[in-house]
Amino acid sequence: MKEQSENRRALPKFFLTMLGSLLVGGAAGLAIGMGHIFGVDLSDAAVWLDGAVYSATSWAIPVTSVLTLGGAFWLYRRARQKVSGWDGGDENDASEEAERLLSWSMLLSAVQLLINLFFMAAVAVYYMEKNGLPIVAEFIVSCGLVIFAQQKAVDLTRKMNPEKRGSVYDSKFQKKWLESCDESEQRQIGQACYRAYMVTTRVCIGVWMALVLLSMVYRISLLSVFVLLLVWGTMQTVYTLECIRLSRKSGE
Repeated sequence: MKEQSENRRALPKFFLTMLGSLLVGGAAGLAIGMGHIFGVDLSDAAVWLDGAVYSATSWAIPVTSVLTLGGAFWLYRRARQKVSGWDGGDENDASEEAERLLSWSMLLSAVQLLINLFFMAAVAVYYMEKNGLPIVAEFIVSCGLVIFAQQKAVDLTRKMNPEKRGSVYDSKFQKKWLESCDESEQRQIGQACYRAYMVTTRVCIGVWMALVLLSMVYRISLLSVFVLLLVWGTMQTVYTLECIRLSRKSGE
């Protein structure tokens, strides 16, 4: 009975969400259809975007690297000053502030890695018949700096927490680092991973809807939809199988 009452309470919200999604999708489809009727050509926007990415490919990696990695190293330096300049006050406050700065530093370096991967893919698209070696060199240098920034942040974290183990140069770094965390930290990591899982699920749904709508305007290959669903399906499958494995392990 309890399950049925919870279902009854959740059903109205579920139906409203589905209705809202249908209304938004219908409105977008209607707008696209009206645009076709009145001769609105949205392909110009795609041409402009394509040209903008092409123009940015040659300089985007070094410029963004200066901004993001410059910020990452600045945050690392502030964290190091917090640790080395501790004056005997509350050590927990100093270490927590330093760890917060290092987390932001790691985030900036991760963002730069994504930017590097995007524009490296752009090289494959736009520079197949041109000399793209300078951009490849920029990619390698920037990725090296990303790894170096992450290594400095991890080393400082290990200095503050000697029980931590792992090196960014080790392929099993994440596993060793997780094993060296205490139960409280592992719970925090688990909560963060679940939050990332939920957000990624919603993002995948949103991207799928966007691709379906864009296919009404542009000729979009089904390969993009397949890749999106492959990533989404892999995440869902791994999450479910890991839950099954952990439940069996806890029951032993």
